[in-house]
Amino acid sequence: MKSIFPYEEAVDATEVGMDTDGIDRVARQFHLQQERGHFPGGQLVVRRYGKVVLKTCCGIARGWNGRGGATEISVRDDTPFPVYSTGKPMAAVVVAMLEARGMLDVHASVCSILPEFSGMGRDDITILDVLTHKAGIILPDLINDHKIWAERDRVWQHLLKSPPKYLRGTFAYMPGEYGIILDRIVEQLTGQTIETIFRSEISEPLGLDQMHYGLGSHKMDELAWSYWLGKDHYSIAGMDVADAFEERNNDLAVFAAANPAFSMVSDAASLAAFYAFLVDGGVKANGTQIIPEALLRQYTSRQVAGWNRSVKTYLALGRGFMTGMVTPSFFGWYGTSGCFGHAGMFSSLAFADHKTGLSAAIVTNGNKSISDFFSRFVKITHGLKVACK
Repeated sequence: MKSIFPYEEAVDATEVGMDTDGIDRVARQFHLQQERGHFPGGQLVVRRYGKVVLKTCCGIARGWNGRGGATEISVRDDTPFPVYSTGKPMAAVVVAMLEARGMLDVHASVCSILPEFSGMGRDDITILDVLTHKAGIILPDLINDHKIWAERDRVWQHLLKSPPKYLRGTFAYMPGEYGIILDRIVEQLTGQTIETIFRSEISEPLGLDQMHYGLGSHKMDELAWSYWLGKDHYSIAGMDVADAFEERNNDLAVFAAANPAFSMVSDAASLAAFYAFLVDGGVKANGTQIIPEALLRQYTSRQVAGWNRSVKTYLALGRGFMTGMVTPSFFGWYGTSGCFGHAGMFSSLAFADHKTGLSAAIVTNGNKSISDFFSRFVKITHGLKVACK
């Protein structure tokens, strides 16, 4: 008997035009990575044409080697994981909804909505600049002071007092600043935060109430623990992410912030179902389309590509989404131009592919580096692409 959406049992791959042996190889690759110590525990879910074609989980959620608890807790299908920046596209979807309703113009300046944002070289920064990470605003000192993230007004005031690190138009990924600015814009226009709108208008109506910014109904000790498995020092966006990684990223303040740039909690089943919803055109079960398909395509198609100054790697982005490229990407070795999604920290990836109709989520709790992330995830994403007939 099938479980309740989005945790249905997997169908035979041939029902959705996929190669059974190929799907089996992907599942084995995922489990082999866990057995070799690339991550303590994780979940992998793949959907196509409205059906689950692969659902598997393995390993330890908390208590691995005594870290994150004295008792080892195994990963289940519905274990909630911190998926961090995997939530950035969901904030963009909320912005797209407001754009579709005529409530904002992404080409307008941020200070036309938030006058206090003006000055210090920020006057011409647009909402689109923020969505495509070309606003140049990066605050490493704020990123390192994680205890204040839940104090939204204090964080906003700090941002207002800090000049941009780069000139407007510089392609530089904004780890947390993306969420701070977009959330303030949405709240000014609607009186509600992105977290509230996403929950009330998207996740709950879709039956995905286990995907949310912050803890939701969960307690901290129910979340999978996020582990650092890399070197003692690792610099990204001007900060040493390895320094006190587990103390910082498993702190209640990260989730209490409900920052749409990094506070998302979910499981792989919910993420894969959300991307299935997007790749199917953004239509709810009742037939309501939350975003015109042409606009959704703009958000999920490449808008900017090049060397990214803050993460020091080549990236391609849509509006809030990472996208595929002609060259190898997180979504496969080649032919990924139809893919869109986002990574979370160095441990999770959720995406869909306009060309194949696939949606998938790979959620783990092991973090090491961008190169490690790419090397293990691309084997899975490419395997899924090859399995499509």
